[in-house]
This record gives sequence, C-alpha cells and structure tokens, in this order.
Amino acid sequence: MSLTTSSADTSSPAYKKAQRQYLKSTSNRSKDVELNWTPFRAAEKKYKARFPPPDLSQVLDVAILDDARADEVVRGKWCGSVDAVDYRELRLKVPGRQKAYIVPRIPGLVVLPSFVSMPNQKRLVRWALCDQARNNETNLDAHYILPQDGLWNTYIKSKNCSSEDVLVQPSALIFPEQATPEVPGPRQLVTNTPASPETFPTLSSSPKPPPSPSPTVQPSSCSALVRKLRWANIGWSYHWGTKQYDFAKGKGTVSPEIRNICRNAVELVDWHDVFGDSSERDAEWGPGGPDWQTWTETYEPDAGIVNFYQTNDTLMAHVDRSEVCATSPLVSIS
Repeated sequence: MSLTTSSADTSSPAYKKAQRQYLKSTSNRSKDVELNWTPFRAAEKKYKARFPPPDLSQVLDVAILDDARADEVVRGKWCGSVDAVDYRELRLKVPGRQKAYIVPRIPGLVVLPSFVSMPNQKRLVRWALCDQARNNETNLDAHYILPQDGLWNTYIKSKNCSSEDVLVQPSALIFPEQATPEVPGPRQLVTNTPASPETFPTLSSSPKPPPSPSPTVQPSSCSALVRKLRWANIGWSYHWGTKQYDFAKGKGTVSPEIRNICRNAVELVDWHDVFGDSSERDAEWGPGGPDWQTWTETYEPDAGIVNFYQTNDTLMAHVDRSEVCATSPLVSIS
C-alpha cells in the first residue's frame, strides 16, 4: 500500500517497514548528496520517495473536481489538491461530461482527465500486450529469442491449455559473437544533443549500433519474462543508446487503436482558447511561427513508446529532447 503524509498511520506496520527500509538505504549516504541535485531532480526524489511519505498538498489533482470519481479517489489512496496551482477549465469542441483543464504557467499543457473510458482502457491494455508488443521492438528483444506469436500470447496459450511454460533462450546463447561483457557500476545516463531541424542531418547520420545481448542472462520462462517487459516501440524506432530516433530503420506501423485516441484528443481541444490570446509569445514558436491553427488537420502520431509497469515500478523523470519538431502535439496516455 502506498503512503502519503495525509493518510499515513505512523503506528502501522506499513509505515514502520518503510521507515526501516529508508534508514537502511540512507545509512551510508553522504549528507551532501542533495546539494548536487537540480530543482528538477529534487522534485522527482521528493515525490518518488517511499519514506517519508510525500506531501501531495502542492500537487494538482483534478479528479477531486469530478463527483463521479469520488470512490475512485478514495480507493486510489493518493490524493492531491484542487488549489495547488492556478488552472482554468477549457471548453471542448464536443459538449458533454468530458472536461479539460489548462495550467496558465505551463503554456500548451492540456489535461484531459478520464478521456479514455474504463472499457477502452481495458481494451488498450489487451492491445498493448497481445498486439503492440508482438511485432515491435521491446526491451527484451536484444537479450532473448522471443516467441514469434509474442511473449504475452505464448504465455496465455500455455496457461489456458495447462501446458508446460515455454522456455525462452538468451540471444547470447544463439549468437555468442554479439555478446559483450557488461560494464560494472551504476547505469550511465546519456546526455543527448537536442533534436531540431538544424541538427537533424547530423543526428540522423550518426552511428546507432544495436544493443549487445547480455552474456549473463539465463534461459527464462515466458511467465517470468512477462514481468520483465518494460517498453515496446511504436512507429519510428527509438534508439536508447543515443536517446535519438533511428530513422534508418524506417517508420513502423502506428496502430489505429492508438492513432485514433491521439487524433481525437487533439481534435477535441479548442486550441484558440489555449493559444489565441498569446500573440506576444509567437516568437517562442521558432522561425515558422505558431502552427496550432492547423493541428486538427495536420497532426499525425508517428512515434511513441508503450511503457509497462509492475505495481512497484516508476518512470524516471526526464526531459524529452528527441523530437525533431518541438511544436507538434505530444499526447501522453496514463
């Protein structure tokens, strides 16, 4: 169970366990380690901390504004505030229950709570596991010879048929010449050059070697590997080693499942209500000026990542510097 300062019972076993783990993990940590954190990283550390439970009073939580989601908010444990930051309700082009909100201090950010219905969320989860992660590159492809029918489909088939769990072989066992020893120590972060039309020729021609299969992974069952699935690619291939797109691979397919949701989100927003009164900031759009007026006709999702989470997983806070066009809408579905 997750804890927050507003709901934490300091006498509960969960609180005491989190406290013990925190004291153990920080016992040898330098007292000056936080001095090197940027404000961005400090905020991430604050809200990802298991202990002390994070204070969410400064987190905007628009779910509280929807009476129909009251039970959902209670079940979710986490609860922010409706007055943490200034926001404004945004009218959508199609009237109805669906609401949208903008945060004036973050120009262009539009929050569409509950935009994807519960039934459609379930359908998206099935699509992500059964279809999306089958033919597209995943974090496991470099290290395992995955079943042609897809990891999830093979796992479900063996489970439904009460047959033996399929054993997946490591790539290094089949192609030992491609495996390279892993570098010891913490993972090295990649500082990539921001993509732009000006840097595109250089970035697109820079080497993007495929990741080497790990020489240490062992044969694993499908049921075990399903829990190790972290991401699957959509559209243009993302090269994690350089944190840039590998355009040489060509554009992959963007399924209608995800394309339609992204396009509907962009088409429903009244962008004039978002940007129409900000002509003094037109210079920030670059030499071509604002292009929001044509988004409903021109926007086309062409790249993305499906992230898979276990119950204790979190996504590292990051700045997206890989998009060649910095003004086209970026749709994030959570």
